[in-house]
Amino acid sequence: MPDPITTGLVSTAGSAAGRAVGPLLLGGARSRLERRAIRKRAATVELHGADDISKALVGLSAVDREKILGFMKSAEFENLCFEVAVAACMPGNPEAHLEVLKNTMETSLRRYSGVEDGKTRLIAETLFSEVAAISWSEVNRHQKDSGISKRSLTPEIVASHIASAARNAELHGRIASLVDIDRFSTRLSQQCARIHGRIRPAQTESGARVKFEDLYVPPTLAVGDEDPEDEGFSDARTLLRETGRLVVLGDPGGGKTTLALKLTIDVARGLGTGAALQTPLRIVLREYASHYKSNQESIIDFLEKQCKADYSTPAPEGAIDYLLLNGRAVVIFDGLDELTDTSLRAAIVDAVEAFTHAYPTAPILVTSRKVGYEMAPLDESLFFVTHLSPFNGAQQKQYVKKWFLNVRGSAQEEGMADRFLAESSHARDLTSNPLMLGLMCALYRGEGYIPRNRPDLYRRCSEFLFERWDASRGITIPKPFERGIQFAMFSLALSMLRNQGEGGGMTEGELVRYTSDYLLGQQYEDRDTSDAAAEAFVKYCRGRAWVLTDVGTNPNGERIYSFTHRTFLEYFSARQLVRNSGNVESLYQELHAHLVNESWDVTSQLAVQFLDERLGDAANDFVSMALSESECTSERRKKSALISFCARLLEFITLRPSVVREVVSALLRLTIQSYQGLSEDPRAVPASHRRDLKVLNAAWAGICLCAPETRTVVNDELMKSLASGDHGFDELRLAISMADFVPRHASLEVRRFWADQDRKNASQVPLVDLARRDIRAAAVAVLFGLVEAAQAVSWHGASVMTEQKFAPHGTGGPENVLHELGYPGLRWNHEESGRIAGEVVSALLPEQTPWMEGRQSFITYSSRLPLDPNNTACQLLGWMLGMELEADDRNSSEEDRDVEILADFGAHELFARVAKAHRRGVYDSGLDKYRAMFTPEFFDFVCRWCKGEFSLSTPDSYEG
Repeated sequence: MPDPITTGLVSTAGSAAGRAVGPLLLGGARSRLERRAIRKRAATVELHGADDISKALVGLSAVDREKILGFMKSAEFENLCFEVAVAACMPGNPEAHLEVLKNTMETSLRRYSGVEDGKTRLIAETLFSEVAAISWSEVNRHQKDSGISKRSLTPEIVASHIASAARNAELHGRIASLVDIDRFSTRLSQQCARIHGRIRPAQTESGARVKFEDLYVPPTLAVGDEDPEDEGFSDARTLLRETGRLVVLGDPGGGKTTLALKLTIDVARGLGTGAALQTPLRIVLREYASHYKSNQESIIDFLEKQCKADYSTPAPEGAIDYLLLNGRAVVIFDGLDELTDTSLRAAIVDAVEAFTHAYPTAPILVTSRKVGYEMAPLDESLFFVTHLSPFNGAQQKQYVKKWFLNVRGSAQEEGMADRFLAESSHARDLTSNPLMLGLMCALYRGEGYIPRNRPDLYRRCSEFLFERWDASRGITIPKPFERGIQFAMFSLALSMLRNQGEGGGMTEGELVRYTSDYLLGQQYEDRDTSDAAAEAFVKYCRGRAWVLTDVGTNPNGERIYSFTHRTFLEYFSARQLVRNSGNVESLYQELHAHLVNESWDVTSQLAVQFLDERLGDAANDFVSMALSESECTSERRKKSALISFCARLLEFITLRPSVVREVVSALLRLTIQSYQGLSEDPRAVPASHRRDLKVLNAAWAGICLCAPETRTVVNDELMKSLASGDHGFDELRLAISMADFVPRHASLEVRRFWADQDRKNASQVPLVDLARRDIRAAAVAVLFGLVEAAQAVSWHGASVMTEQKFAPHGTGGPENVLHELGYPGLRWNHEESGRIAGEVVSALLPEQTPWMEGRQSFITYSSRLPLDPNNTACQLLGWMLGMELEADDRNSSEEDRDVEILADFGAHELFARVAKAHRRGVYDSGLDKYRAMFTPEFFDFVCRWCKGEFSLSTPDSYEG
């Protein structure tokens, strides 16, 4: 059995070496000479392992051995391993630096073990030798596997490591005992966990606190240019462990401070970035900046004062220094964006960077707003930057469930969370922001509903923020010119919106001048009074991060302000537009240019709704004017913009049925005209047409989201319009594919309605007649259960099941029959999908292969299999077609490695085993466990394909 000390050494040194090179792997390869030097150093050491360590431990008691093992589990030992691994990456000869580290290890080991000096030196030298051997070997291995970044160890960073190691050695020499430091560390962690472990939701008027974890929802940290919808990282601690130093950028209200508190609490509770216990040191940069500005106070001095004042835990002399130099602290700098003075922010950035150089092994997290960060960024050679993504649907649902369950006064209302989620689905642009989501939860709890139309929703949110936000946070501030504050905000917002092409913001002086001009004559008779009121107004707005926020400075160093949330910029602007417009005609003329060039979209929608509230029937008249102009114009882009705006308006306004019919009819005609002559291959569609298709699809999406009472009118007009004339599949598929236009964020009820309506429409249009001569119609008829699979194959051959061109243009809809039956949802005849899938497989197996000319343009797999084996069989056939596409882009040397990676991507074992068998051309006995799932004919078919006896597709027409 391996000696536990040897095992602990290898594990700790290996992980520390990996952590050392982790940040180095993020930016490219170092020079060839540096890589060669590292490999040469790694080749000069030998791994003696248990033998040398066992010899060094001869004569020690079991108690002493346990103490040494305890040292190897400490943060100090892990930090030394980290430093040794970093030394392995340094250019030049690091021997002098290594000698300092070895002396520190000896001192630290002596303090932990209490073993006599001579023995301690021998054990320390032996441990250090093995640490160096393992570390350099790990560095070399990581380097060969992944390359090392040029930004990793700049001369400044190398000097920082050398200097900090020397300071740490000197500090170890001065400290006789760690008792006081250990006691301080434990006490501070306990206080942090206690103080930050319960929070007061800012959106509630109640002062009650709730447990942090009862409201916390893990966010998504996107790295680089990753799609925000991608998984990314779910917590900063994981990413910080890999990078060492991290900047998290996010939007206002996006959860930056919450993320910083989560890391603080995790570290305080024993979940740090290393294997050993660490202590959180959280600095709110806004608070530190005031101390820095007044007396140039250092971060260490500020931390010492904060520990005493905020956490009632005075720091012993040198304690914070010791924790930082020995891997026993995690530093959190929260709110770099809150430093509105750009010159002060630059000074604080310099202070943070100096702190980082002083403590190069300390894990550091910095949070900042995205906007303005680039004006005073942290050194990219020191910090890795990531972005906090907006909440996705699953995160919103989790937060809402937690909010209504745990915030006082709402738990007794069963089902409120589910009702909120259903009613707020039309406002995903608001609910994707955690702050706004919490605000809407508070509003919903108070009033029991979310307005369907946006004006009401925005009005309620803005009123809450203006009238209740400060009170809910215990802040009492008199508002300037109380009754006119919102009107001033309306005018200011519209001015900023109109000037967005010139930057969109205003300096503080410009804000004051604009507001003073507005107030003069409106509420005040003399300039001095209006100036004073304007200054008070601007000061009031600047003090509220949800209203105005600075976005940097102009060339003269003046701070520039803009609206924090575009939502309210658009809402306030729309209110002002309606205040300026006396009737429908004047508002239409005001918005006309923006309707045509498709700018101010949300503002225009809101303005129409506001005017409709003020003047009955205004929305109907506005839409009629836009449709009339669209009929008179021959400009395709202009016609598309006007009709699309009217269609999308249906999501938020209930129009007269006659006007709804006009909108649907106009959009249908426009869509049919746009489809004419378009290739079914999206790659062959010109870029200008792709853009037009996006506009059309957004219009159909808006129609799908119309009010329940409007849906039947929409569908009836659609069917009536298509009933007249001899239409082909290109036109008819609009009536049976509305579910393809429904956006992802729509409620289940909306998706189910249009899926059911598509099924009803499919039986009423001449789809079966078209299926005889159009392969796309045949594929759709099979999915709806209107034509038997064998019949469709007899008409068009096996390719009817692999046809990829039956979804409306640009929707990214169904791929082919096999895919739709392999991954059944609400679409098609979903209740009969298992039966239809069985018929499709039975119809395909006797057909001559290949079934498809060219390659399938996609590959899909699942982490779990459907309940019905027939659906699984369709899944597997689609996977096999996709694997043939993948094979075109692979070489034989990559095959085994790629197959092994499939499991890491979440593919079910069945897919991985089939892929492995196919690429090797031999049967995999691991497939035997799935034999009983399928018919003998199908299982034999899969096995023969795996052996390479035939192919399902030809390689000559698809260029992936």
